[in-house]
Amino acid sequence: MKFRQVVDLFQDRPFFEGRELVLLFEEPEAQVQARLSRWRRQGRLIQLRRGRYLLPEGYRRAEASVFHIANYLHRPSYVSLQSALEHYGMIPEAVGVTLSITSLHGREWDTPIGTFRYRSIHRDRFWGYREDRLSRGDRRGGQQSFLVASPEKAILDLFYLEPGEWTGERLDALRLQNLDAIEAGRLRDDAERFRSPRVERAAGRLLETMEGLR
Repeated sequence: MKFRQVVDLFQDRPFFEGRELVLLFEEPEAQVQARLSRWRRQGRLIQLRRGRYLLPEGYRRAEASVFHIANYLHRPSYVSLQSALEHYGMIPEAVGVTLSITSLHGREWDTPIGTFRYRSIHRDRFWGYREDRLSRGDRRGGQQSFLVASPEKAILDLFYLEPGEWTGERLDALRLQNLDAIEAGRLRDDAERFRSPRVERAAGRLLETMEGLR
């Protein structure tokens, strides 16, 4: 296995897992790992976490979405909370951390391409996500595609995971915009599905805000 062969294989999907190389080249895992470690030290690979790698600029012909990478760094997971709200243009601020929901234990990785943080939620509430992509005109998907919470689920995940009552003042502090991205009926139904009175109260206050803007 030579580095040029790895580039030829992954330049169009530059995020990959080390175990793929073991299968593709049919070489001993220890030998593959030794080469990956050497290439990382030489700056020819970016290691995002153990076993997950990204080709640096100059070696990749296509880009990998940070959201796509977030899905695969810790599985199962989907992008949610403020990261999803920013994706939908629902908050004015840029989010410096990629925030995701997982049904496993919460984790966080600081990497050369950014910080990835995962909040844990019970598997009964691990739903409400869909496939999306950054390049809307590119229907091929690939590493531009990712799993992201619907607008309704993103805000409900936030209501659920952040402690305390969501008063009107606290909702105002979120500076939510483009609220037409939220379907009122779906928000109400999804809030009931959480089986959390606090989440239902927060959703009700948000619905009142939405109604007042009409």
